[in-house]
Amino acid sequence: MVASGIRFNDHLFTEPARLVDWQAPKYAGLFVILAQDANWAPKPYQPLYFGEFGNNTPETLMPGNHAHAPASEGSTMLFISVLPMPFSTTAQRWALRNELLWAYNATWQATEVRAAVSGLANQLGEVDKTPHQQRAAQLLHLLTGANKSVETQQPEREPRRRIGFV
Repeated sequence: MVASGIRFNDHLFTEPARLVDWQAPKYAGLFVILAQDANWAPKPYQPLYFGEFGNNTPETLMPGNHAHAPASEGSTMLFISVLPMPFSTTAQRWALRNELLWAYNATWQATEVRAAVSGLANQLGEVDKTPHQQRAAQLLHLLTGANKSVETQQPEREPRRRIGFV
């Protein structure tokens, strides 16, 4: 038996339904707004927007408001599919949502994906850059032997006596 629905990564969303007829369920989960596109396979639906519904979800992100939809899109041609996640936390849903955004480059969230990726790259660059520069400077300083400080100098020892018979 094959389960009906639409798969994004390893997650099986429900079969797409018309967006204008959709009512948010009482449980928590993710939704994806889709548009028909013959270039997408195995099902001809292109993801436009990934979002969350359920506990503590801001109303502006709910698809019924269409606040995030571009004016050129006709809402009658849009579909929605749902991934139920009834016992999940908001952090778990957002992590999965961001993973799907990154994997599928949802059209309506393209700037959000670029901002998240560049922000993460900048953060990682700053984290990696500073310690590396400090270590490189310290190594260069030690290798050149310039400006040896009192702490790094070893006290001179008197010569050791040879082992064996004299």
